[in-house]
Amino acid sequence: MRKFDTQVQHLKYKVLREVARHAFDGTLLEHISDIPKEIVPGDTSAMRCCVYKERAILSERVKLAMGGDRKNPNVIETIGIACDECPVSGFEVTVNCRGCIAHRCEAACPKGAIYFDHHKAHIDKTKCVECGRCAAVCPYSAISNHRRPCENACKVKAISRNEETNAAKIDNEKCIACGACVYQCPFGAIMDKSFILDVIVKNSEGNTNYRVYAVVAPTISSQFTYAKLGQVVSGIEALGFYHVVEAALGADIVACEESRELVEKGFLTSSCCPAFTDYVGKLAPAMREHVSHNPSPMVAIGKYIKETTPGAKTVFIGPCTAKKAEFARSEAAEYVDSVLTFEELQALFDGKGVDLPSLPEGVLAGAFMPSSS
Repeated sequence: MRKFDTQVQHLKYKVLREVARHAFDGTLLEHISDIPKEIVPGDTSAMRCCVYKERAILSERVKLAMGGDRKNPNVIETIGIACDECPVSGFEVTVNCRGCIAHRCEAACPKGAIYFDHHKAHIDKTKCVECGRCAAVCPYSAISNHRRPCENACKVKAISRNEETNAAKIDNEKCIACGACVYQCPFGAIMDKSFILDVIVKNSEGNTNYRVYAVVAPTISSQFTYAKLGQVVSGIEALGFYHVVEAALGADIVACEESRELVEKGFLTSSCCPAFTDYVGKLAPAMREHVSHNPSPMVAIGKYIKETTPGAKTVFIGPCTAKKAEFARSEAAEYVDSVLTFEELQALFDGKGVDLPSLPEGVLAGAFMPSSS
């Protein structure tokens, strides 16, 4: 980590870091309104039209870093005030139109939305239904679909335009919380909720009241390239976790059970990815019967830890936003208490002042079996 693909990601990290820092210091409530000024000091805006709008957007980011709208079940939310720079999406005739006499675009349009002025094609937006047939037949590729990056990223078509505000709108009935829109939005107007405050609270008095286990995805080995894996393990324990356990242990449990289920059913798809299972449930319901009835590795190892260590808490740490949606499901909530992404873990390290390269190498518990002792 610490290397960000875009300035949007870096900005998101800085908000998470400052929220974490104040939470660790016990000063969050009194400094909530100060965080935007800490990130954007002075009177000059770094990215927006003015410093006041920039800070207003940062205030919304702070809310999402603290859990977001609890009434909204989706872990992906839009920041309306940040979503105002993209052009209205839709098909447009570009300057590439040569005014040909074939008029294939007109013939292909089922709604009669194509008309001509001085031999050039135009689209009547009051009739256009965005089917794209005109673009498909244009020999000059003169008709382009200026879709917003978030809409292009969303493969389940869960994002549309709010007619009143022109901002992006997420249909929770279609959204599978994959996070593609979060990554692709160039203005950072879509963000996943963070539960870092829940995790900080769950670290219970040095694990004396109850033990808090970090269950890490295997990809953790490639995320923090400026430190050794053993130092990352030590860093997680320095945050207050009792032990760091591989989610791969849960994968072993699931693979064993799924092999039996495959023999019984003959055809089986995995239940490991919550975005995939959501996709099947919402957009391909006929496939539901073929999805494995076994839990995901995250839930499987969480279940094992809780059954063998009474009172334990489990926090999954991985790369995926959809895992945040999964742990809220009834079948997972009993075994997984919270979920962090790797960028949130980095924010926790820096918020608490944990310097990974200076730490000794701890042991990732690949063969660890928790006990009640």
